[in-house]
Amino acid sequence: MREILIDTRELEAPAPMQMVLSHLQSVWEGESYIHQIHRMVPEMLLNRLKGMDYDHIIKKEGDEYHIYIFFKKDRNKIEELIG
Repeated sequence: MREILIDTRELEAPAPMQMVLSHLQSVWEGESYIHQIHRMVPEMLLNRLKGMDYDHIIKKEGDEYHIYIFFKKDRNKIEELIG
């Protein structure tokens, strides 16, 4: 699967959410996912994704949050990829 990496650690709101939302159209079921690196959990973004066909996984590594956004049907594939 193709990773769309978006590093938003240095950006102020609402730029991180806008970047991810604009890249959602590049996510294809079974083919790609978004990997966002952020300094916090993007609650507003995650609330926007509710009710849509997307799911997410959050992993905290040190002071960074790695947010993986993908189609719900791809959850097993993403879990295998990110461990």
